[in-house]
Amino acid sequence: MRYPILTTTDASVFFIGKRAGAPVELERLVKTRGDGPDLHQEFVNDLIADLAALKSRFPDGLKSAKSANAFEAQGARVIHSRVNVGEEIIADPDFWLWLGVVHFSEIIEWRYGAPAGGTNVANYGVGARSENLLYRLWLRAELVLDDEAADRYHLCDHGQVDFYRSHLFRQGYANARNFARALLKFQYPDKAEATRPFLKIDQIRELVKRLRRVRSNLFMEILEESECRKVIEGEVEMVPDAT
Repeated sequence: MRYPILTTTDASVFFIGKRAGAPVELERLVKTRGDGPDLHQEFVNDLIADLAALKSRFPDGLKSAKSANAFEAQGARVIHSRVNVGEEIIADPDFWLWLGVVHFSEIIEWRYGAPAGGTNVANYGVGARSENLLYRLWLRAELVLDDEAADRYHLCDHGQVDFYRSHLFRQGYANARNFARALLKFQYPDKAEATRPFLKIDQIRELVKRLRRVRSNLFMEILEESECRKVIEGEVEMVPDAT
């Protein structure tokens, strides 16, 4: 499959030029990667419409952590359900960079408060590939999918932005979906208050440190979710004042 990409170098050229008042045409910077037929891009228009509709629910912007998390929880559902382009393309950060810069610059800037000089380019994936907003929200849904539930995305509503970034995305054990789901459910057990954490900040940080050490001796990818839960509960007993 041939698909469009934007490299980090070319994206940097674009942002430097744009923010210096001498923009370079994006069409000159976009390249393609892969072989065979071209990627069908109909999903882009659908995603544009869906995210525009989601944005309209926040007329005052994302001025609080609560509103930012609500947007990201719903955005994760939308992006994951729309971006069905195959594993090879999903795994290519240059695809996500193309998607963000070419088609979703407005939504990315808005998400981070639309600063006068432009948001940090890391939010597009420049210099921090996994920080690309679209990919990060896709990954939020991918990690906690529950195909046995009527709403396979229901766990996207649980947790806070920093929890996903610090305690799922940046940890090796997050590659195991069962473990990611178990940790999310443990820290955010209340369905009615799905963003209210169980452990305090210092406690969850200590638990995650312990889980990283366990990860080096335990192949979590093969564990059932119930087994992952037991591992977490065993480690939390060692966290001061957590039980």
